[in-house]
Amino acid sequence: MANPIITQTTMAALLGRSLTEVESNNYDLYLKIAILRLEDLLCLTITAPLAEDLQLLLARCFGVIASEQNATAGLGIDTKKVEDFSVSFNADADTPMAAFVSQNNSTIAKYSECQARVRTGETYGDRLYII
Repeated sequence: MANPIITQTTMAALLGRSLTEVESNNYDLYLKIAILRLEDLLCLTITAPLAEDLQLLLARCFGVIASEQNATAGLGIDTKKVEDFSVSFNADADTPMAAFVSQNNSTIAKYSECQARVRTGETYGDRLYII
């Protein structure tokens, strides 16, 4: 991206940590993925400039990508046992994206355009015709 919607410096500030080497090297790709995910989640097209809380939401979505890379190996595993091979799973374990949605639900609801808004209309039979 020539001019990313959020710079690497701002992204690091919003995440509250430095970007990893992998995140820095793949910044444009990770940012595109985060934008696409948010657009799907919010049912809108994200364009600059962004409100501060939407920037934070995008940064957190960006951070989820790295979390997913690390979380898939041991997702939901509570205990392991080598002798007689035993593994216990936590059925309630969330994926990083599910945890992201849960933790950011209020901001997602604020910006979500996923439900159509009907100002007024007329019903004819079993159909609603928007005026």
